[in-house]
Parts: sequence; C-alpha cells; structure tokens
Amino acid sequence: MGNVLSAYKSENRILHVGDLNDIEGVVLSRAETDEPLAQRFLNVPYVLPPTGQYRWRKPRKLPPGYSYSSNGKPRDCTKFGSICPQPNYTKLGDHAFSKYDEDCLTLNIWTPSGTPPEEGWPVMLWFHGGWLQIGDPSVDPNMDPTQLIAASGGGLQCVFIAAAYRLSVFGFLASKELAEEAAITGEYAYGNYGLWDQRAALEWVHEHVHHFGGNAQNLTLSGRSAGAYSTHALASHDFLLRPDEPPLYRRLIMYSNAIPADPKTVDEVQPQFDELLAAFEIPSSLTGPEKLGFLRAKSAFEIVDKIMTFDNHTFRPIRDGHFFPMDLFARYLKGEFAAEFQKRGMSLIIGEVHDEETLYRQTNPPHDLDSLYKEVGNYYSPAVTRMMVDAYVNRKINAEGAHPDPDENIDPWKKVYGDIISDGQVRAPSRLLVRQLRDAGVPLSSVHRYMINWRPSFVEGQAPKEFGVGHAFDKPIWNFSIMHGPTPEEEITMRTWIKDLVDFVHGHAFDYGTRDWDQQKVLNPDGTISIEKDSKWDYLVQVADEMCTAK
Repeated sequence: MGNVLSAYKSENRILHVGDLNDIEGVVLSRAETDEPLAQRFLNVPYVLPPTGQYRWRKPRKLPPGYSYSSNGKPRDCTKFGSICPQPNYTKLGDHAFSKYDEDCLTLNIWTPSGTPPEEGWPVMLWFHGGWLQIGDPSVDPNMDPTQLIAASGGGLQCVFIAAAYRLSVFGFLASKELAEEAAITGEYAYGNYGLWDQRAALEWVHEHVHHFGGNAQNLTLSGRSAGAYSTHALASHDFLLRPDEPPLYRRLIMYSNAIPADPKTVDEVQPQFDELLAAFEIPSSLTGPEKLGFLRAKSAFEIVDKIMTFDNHTFRPIRDGHFFPMDLFARYLKGEFAAEFQKRGMSLIIGEVHDEETLYRQTNPPHDLDSLYKEVGNYYSPAVTRMMVDAYVNRKINAEGAHPDPDENIDPWKKVYGDIISDGQVRAPSRLLVRQLRDAGVPLSSVHRYMINWRPSFVEGQAPKEFGVGHAFDKPIWNFSIMHGPTPEEEITMRTWIKDLVDFVHGHAFDYGTRDWDQQKVLNPDGTISIEKDSKWDYLVQVADEMCTAK
C-alpha cells in the first residue's frame, strides 16, 4: 500500500490502542501547502507470529496482556514491515531477501486527518492480490490510499486497513499429515492458513478500529484479484458456516475475481506435500509429526527455492470442512449464499478490466497441450481443468463473445491460457455470483457491476500497449493515485468514477445507472462513462455453469 510518498511530508503521532497500549505513526501532509491528508500506522501486529512450530498452524490471537508498547515506549509504526515469504514469479517492488520474514502478519492503517464524526468513519478492510502466491500490503505505490481518503483528494474519508496474510506454500499447503495434526491440537483447521489469517484480521479490526476513529458497524470488506477471491471466501465462510453470528461487515467490493469452482480436496493436493518431502529427501516412512518437524526446521527461503521447480507450484485453498464447507458449490447452487446476502441486506461492487487475460498469461505460460493442462491444473481440480481445456481448445466456447486481442502477434498457446484463466478466475464466476443474487431476490440497486477499458496517459510508460487494459491496471484509478500525474481532464474522470465508491462505502443511496442484470457501468477508452449491455454475458453464463458441474 504505497512506500513512495515523495509528495508528502510527515510528523509523528502517538495513538493509544486501548489495552494494547501505544503505537507511533505519522501524519502525512501535502508538501507544498502543509495541508494534512491522512494519518498512517504501519506494521501493526494483529496476531502472534506464525513461526517455528506455528508454521502451518491456525493464527493465534494476541493474548491478554499483550502490549504494543515496550520499555515505556510506543511501538514504532512509522515504517513498513516485513513481506510474507513467497516465490518471486514477478517483480513487485524491492523483493530483496532482507525484506522477507515469516513474522509478517500485520496491518497497515490509514485514517483521514482531523476529528472523526460522532458515529466514526466508515472502515474499509483491504486484501491485496497476487494469485494467493505473491504480493503484500506495503510495496505497491499504485495502491497508496492517502490521496483516496483525503478530503481534498478522492474524498473517501474512511479508515483504510490493508492486511498481510500468508501466501503460497506457507499460506495454503495442505496434507493428510497437517489434517491429523490439526485434529490432535484441537484446531481442526488445516490448509487455508492465509484465509484464517484474513478472518483474524477482520476480528482484530472489529474489536479495535474504534481507537482509530472507525465505526466497526460500518465496515466494507474488499480486495482485488486474489483479494477479491478472499472477500468472497470470507463471506462464504460467514454466510454458510456462521449464519447465526452477528455480521462483521455490511458491503463487499470485489475487483477482478470471485470463487470460480469447488476448491481441491486434500487428496487432490497431497502430491504437492509429497513432492515437498521428496525435494528435501525426507523419508516417506516417517510419522506425520516427524515429517512436519523436518519441514518446519527448513528456512522459508529453502522451501521457496524448492517449490519454484515444482510442476504443481501453485498452492491454493482447499475444501476442508472448516473454512469452506465440503459441499461449497452445491450450497452456492442451492442459493444459500445469495439468500444470506439478501437476509443481511448486503450490497456489492464487482467487475473487471477489459483485457484481464493479458497479465494472467505472463506467468508460467504453456507452449503445448501438455503444458496447458499442467498450468490450468495449478488453478483447478482435474475435472474442471479437463472441462476448461476442452471448452476453449476444442469447442472454442468464447469465439462469439471474444474481443480483439490487444497483442496481434500473441502466441496461440499463451492466448488460450490467458483466456481460460481470465474467464475462469474473473469473468465467469463474477457473473455466476450476480445471477445467484438476482435469483435470490436481491435488488439490482444493491449490485453494481462495472468494466474499465481506460488507460490514462501515465500508464503508457508503465505497461506495453500489447497489454491493453490488463488485470490490475485499474489500481491507480480506484485508488485515486493522482501522484502519478494525470492530466486535468483525466483527474476529472477519476473523480467522477470514484464518486460511486465514496457513496458505496459510506452507505449513501445513489443511482448507479444500470437497469438490467446484464448491464454494466463502463469506463470507456476516451474517458467517458456509459451504461452498456454486457457482450460476454451469454457465453460466460455457460462457462460458469460448466465449471460448477464438471465431474
């Protein structure tokens, strides 16, 4: 969430966080005018570190008596914390090894300047993207929310909280051995550690955000890409497995992702665990605790180096019966998620960018049919993988609804891979969710669909034209990152687009403009905004239905 703040100057600010005592952050002001923009508190722990014997264990809450203060001094929260260990598939800022540490489960918190209203500011809890394999809440200047929340900027005026969570092999390794250990410890939860981290962050925010001027009863759960998947996952956990508990949030924001199909089972991911054992020459004849002991003795960097060479290199959520119900999609299709959404009076922003596929296909692209199966299989179960490859390679299911590729020289295997993953991860599941909400009687006024097809001028030096408006290229738009230097006309476009977000997070009534479920609000290439019929609706409805029922 932004470590490049050259446009600001700061002075320190101490905040008392109730029984957790004191933290020291900064007040950020506009350098030219001294206008206060926001307060920022970084690297605030929300659980104990998942290190040593607690690697691959459910997160542990801060115990009674835990204090942020030490030796009478507040915790230094003026600097970004460590990055959760992860494979380096792509560059996300400075990924020097010195920045990685398993002690990474912290929050970065921005608040508006000035005095909060009597009821408190709205709260936006944000989960970053990165395929659940990479990324962090600190490194990307395109996502700094200072200008977004500032009264003179985007005007969002909310407490914006970005949560770190465990990733890749550390966040989503699952096996029978880990399941057995979880049963013995009484935690029962195994795999899905990154999602349990997010749930713990949500609980911390609900308990402590009032110290930052936030209103816990006016909370929006949000994320992009894997963070949108996570938002859907947390809501699924609460709606389906905790329906009788008081709601912890009122709205969902899902930029470019949703849950597309049933996650794999522990049996389907057991080969990943076995491959990890073999990579370290750990005998399969050992007991489960002995195997886990050997793996926990390895450094995070040793483990990351090993998994980068695996065929099954992507570690993703599983159906475990604890975070996700074993019959997750069956319950989706029965309308249970949508019914609970309706019962709670929830609302949703969901959508995509025009050329989602162009970024997805850059990481581990295939070069033939066998490697296509392998790479698609890193996302989906064997049944869904077979269905998607057949649908796009043989039946060419997307032919009529496809738009021209921004790269006219794209390799055909790379292209079909990008189409499969972008449709499967973003376009089809978002439309499936919208249809389920429609069929449950949720009013259209509570569901806001968008599509961004605009590249502001400052993007031109950051991404090739062959990427079009690729996955995550909307970051600076949604976050009103005017520090990148939009033209005056572009800044007007950004302000106009952000107005809906401001009204949504504050719970204000507003007319989004769509009048039918297959319409979406579009930010066009020329910067104008219009309501358009969704040209991909028909074929993506079919894709979503086939993904749900693949055997």
